[in-house]
Amino acid sequence: MFNSLRTLLAAAVLAPAAALAQSGRIVGTVTDAGSRTGVESAQITVVGTARGAFTDAQGHYTVYDVPSGTYEVRVQRIGQQMKSSSGVVVRAGQETRVDFTLDRAPLELAGVVVSASRRVEKVTEAPATITRIGAQQIENTVGNSFSGALKGVTGVDFVQVGVTAAAINTRGFNSSFNNRVLMMEDGRIAVLPENGLPVGSFTTIPKVDLAAVEVLVGPGSALYGPDASNGVVTLESKDPKQYPGTTIEIAGGSRSYMDVQARQAGVLAAGQWGYKLTGEYQSAKDWENHNVYAPVAGTQAPEIGADFNTNVVRGAGALDYYMGDARLELSGGMSKSNGIGQTNVGRNQLVDWQYRHAQLKYTAPHWFAQLYKTQSLSGDTYQLNGFAQNRVRFPALSVDSVKHLSDFPAEGNLNAAELQNNFVMPMSGTRLTWGGQFRRDVVSSKRQWLVDRQTGQDIKVNQRGVYAQLEQDIGPMFRVIGAGRYDKHDYYDAQWSPKAGLLFTPIPDQTFRVTFNRAFKSPTILQTGFYFPDFSPGIGLLGNRYGFDVRDTLSGALVRHFDPIVPETNDTYEVGYKGVLGNRLFLDVTGYRMFFENFMTPLVILNLAPAGTGVYQNGVRFNGASGRPQLTLSYINVGKARLDGTDVGARFLVSPNITVNGTTSFQKLKDVQRTPGFQGTATNFQEATSFNSPNFKWSLGTEFAELMRAGLTASVNARHVQGYNFRSGVNYGYNPAFSTVDLSLGYALPFEGTRLNVNVQNLFTCRAGESTPNGFISGTNRSIYKPDSKCGFGEKHTEMLNMPALGTMVFVGLRWDR
Repeated sequence: MFNSLRTLLAAAVLAPAAALAQSGRIVGTVTDAGSRTGVESAQITVVGTARGAFTDAQGHYTVYDVPSGTYEVRVQRIGQQMKSSSGVVVRAGQETRVDFTLDRAPLELAGVVVSASRRVEKVTEAPATITRIGAQQIENTVGNSFSGALKGVTGVDFVQVGVTAAAINTRGFNSSFNNRVLMMEDGRIAVLPENGLPVGSFTTIPKVDLAAVEVLVGPGSALYGPDASNGVVTLESKDPKQYPGTTIEIAGGSRSYMDVQARQAGVLAAGQWGYKLTGEYQSAKDWENHNVYAPVAGTQAPEIGADFNTNVVRGAGALDYYMGDARLELSGGMSKSNGIGQTNVGRNQLVDWQYRHAQLKYTAPHWFAQLYKTQSLSGDTYQLNGFAQNRVRFPALSVDSVKHLSDFPAEGNLNAAELQNNFVMPMSGTRLTWGGQFRRDVVSSKRQWLVDRQTGQDIKVNQRGVYAQLEQDIGPMFRVIGAGRYDKHDYYDAQWSPKAGLLFTPIPDQTFRVTFNRAFKSPTILQTGFYFPDFSPGIGLLGNRYGFDVRDTLSGALVRHFDPIVPETNDTYEVGYKGVLGNRLFLDVTGYRMFFENFMTPLVILNLAPAGTGVYQNGVRFNGASGRPQLTLSYINVGKARLDGTDVGARFLVSPNITVNGTTSFQKLKDVQRTPGFQGTATNFQEATSFNSPNFKWSLGTEFAELMRAGLTASVNARHVQGYNFRSGVNYGYNPAFSTVDLSLGYALPFEGTRLNVNVQNLFTCRAGESTPNGFISGTNRSIYKPDSKCGFGEKHTEMLNMPALGTMVFVGLRWDR
């Protein structure tokens, strides 16, 4: 690969002499709009060629040896707005002049976003806390580690699990199997329908094809529907017409890290057609630890054969047809992953887990329509905890047979359609956005652990949603927003998600807001469709679609009743301010109060079979395959709570070359109450309402757009996470506080379009202590916490209970854009 890259670069530099004779040059000056002085170190690119230059100290540049033709010339510089000039004609032996004037803040400080209102709007006017990470910021990262940029996003809990694995959550109630934040990819719902988890690292989009990542903090159900209870993360890939050319990135680093990714995009037929192809292979030797699981018949079950070699291959392609301002796109992609993932009952060994998508999408200024399908296939994935316990339980079976006993095979298909429109009403100027969605999930457990085992048919669930949002200006300073969404799921009553807001903008780029949102988290197919008698001897798992009666098995007398599981809801009240002060400081401050109801538990015990009680669903007793009684576990709703919090984010432009960024969050859980008539145990209740998040956290970073000489950039970022209790299934204990410092460097090499990036994560770390499993992992064994404060270079710390401690990681990447 390096030989190929060297050959391509040499070909770009050593152009034939005959071609030089037919070339001209482009000259000009880049000026700062505010100071009217020349801008140094701005990058000039002749789009579609390998030609370019950097400006000198006075802002002058010259691009030599440009072949005769008509071009687009682009100028960009960190801290200022990118600009381009099209239709630039270059003639042989002549000089063509193109001058630019670049704007600084507030556009760079604030920018525009899409997720808050499902339309383009300035971030200072968006009625929510939202952060956009743009293409240039993503391009300055190494490998596929763009998720590291989320460490500094306002209001986000960032949990680094391994070399390449990370999880995010907002506003508390995290878990080892967290699905409270909705993930979207190019307008697609990106979840695994069999369990409701976000696609995460299974995404089909390589980093080199990412145009932006947006993070909406707080409830989003009014426009996004189910599972947008705590927030929305949106990935947006690059348009072939807007981002043409070839990109190759090669990276390596510690822990045997390797990443190779590429993108080729362009236009055909005078720009009427566009295409792109992307691909990536990534691998690493992850950090390790080995757990011991609950004993079987008195014998402990140590984790055996865990493979911490993680890798993923992904690829995608798209064909676009442009019709003026409209675009029709057909795209498809796939990924295949191997590694280790944590669950509420232990860990899974991911073996050839596949995720795929196919999408037909139409985009126009006022219309959006799409049809798409996603599919997840579990491959040969199996439970490491189940494998360890079954090795003890069945010592005579082969390793392959025990793995088969420990697997949870699954195929999840999500089929969806959506139509959206926006327009401005004449006379009143009211902006209306409305739309409708249809989603059909078809899931199979291969007749093993879901109700398809009982019925012999795949599980099919339909969901329908319609939504609308009105925005009305009241005079020059006030704007009101009203939105609502109606969702109907096959399994439970319809949900109504209203939203209302009042925004006050006394001067441009300064907005105060008061909002109300209602959101809900729907039960997953796992929670409604579990059906696994004899999960282990005498123990069975059962979904709660219909509710349960627990009866005395001899007399038939009713002992207790559990209602069917219903969606968890929250009502959120927010006050906030977003604004740009003095063209140098962007400030985002939000205070909120959230009221949660009907928390959904993890698996809880419904009955004790040895005590003579049985579980009945629809009048039928739940027994094992041989008819023996089952100690039955399922999911129920338990209570309500209040959450108060504040998020603050700031970005200060010290100079055109230096910015300082900071965030801080405080959140506190209050008034936790049981649902009247709740008949579970205290442990059930504590697990379901566990906050599992820090009350306090902060981040602070500095970015240098220019150091020492042209083309050299740097950033230093620190973050602190307060310690907190964590209780999620068998993962029970205390996550110690920690602080880390990351360092990034970038250098534009003398070959046009080539950049070297270096990223050091956890360069310096302080930890307050460490937590280790107490002999074995079970729901009642709390991990041992040892206060042991340490600070230093290379010091390890843990961010997810019962997962490996993380040390310093160094990554080096070479990127070539043409």
